[in-house]
Amino acid sequence: MSWRHVVATVLLVAGGGIEVLAVLGLCTMRDVYDRLHYVGLAGFGALLIAAGIVFRESFSLIGDKALLVGVALVLSGPVLVHTTMRSMLIRERGDWREGIEQAAEDDER
Repeated sequence: MSWRHVVATVLLVAGGGIEVLAVLGLCTMRDVYDRLHYVGLAGFGALLIAAGIVFRESFSLIGDKALLVGVALVLSGPVLVHTTMRSMLIRERGDWREGIEQAAEDDER
C-alpha cells in the first residue's frame, strides 16, 4: 500500500466521520436553529471526501469533478444556512424592516 492510498483512506474516513456527525446532529437537535449549525458542517465533510478522491485518482476527470462538488458545497453551505435562518425568523417574527420603518416614523414625531 502506497502513501497515496494511506492519505486517501485517512481523508475518506475523516470526511465520512464528519458527515456522520452532521447527520447525527441534525437528528438529535431539538430546535431548527440548532440543526442549521450542522448543515454547514456537511460541506466540509464532502470537501475532505473529494480531497481523498483526488489523492487516490489524481487530477483526472473523476478527481476534478469531486473537487468541484466539494468546493461548491463548502461555498454554498453558509449561504444556504443564512437564507434558511432568515426565512425562519421572518416566518416567526415578521419582517424586520417593518420595525425599522416604525421606529423612523416614531423618531420623526
